[in-house]
Amino acid sequence: MSRSDPAAAAADVKRTGTLLRDARSVLRRLDTLAALASETADSSSPLLAEARQSVERVIDHLVRQQHVQQRRARDAVRRVR
Repeated sequence: MSRSDPAAAAADVKRTGTLLRDARSVLRRLDTLAALASETADSSSPLLAEARQSVERVIDHLVRQQHVQQRRARDAVRRVR
């Protein structure tokens, strides 16, 4: 992607936004699984907690990446004007 291409920059932001929504959906699913596991005294609870932490790190990374991409997209639009 050229830093001065607003269309490519916007596509990157949109792609990251999709990944972020999906990651948040996975986190909600993990919370549901963890709740069910705690009700049944399942031994998978530590694994679910580890998976949740990993997904949280992915979400944090995607949020930072999205902010950077949004800034680049705004800069690209300004350069075109």
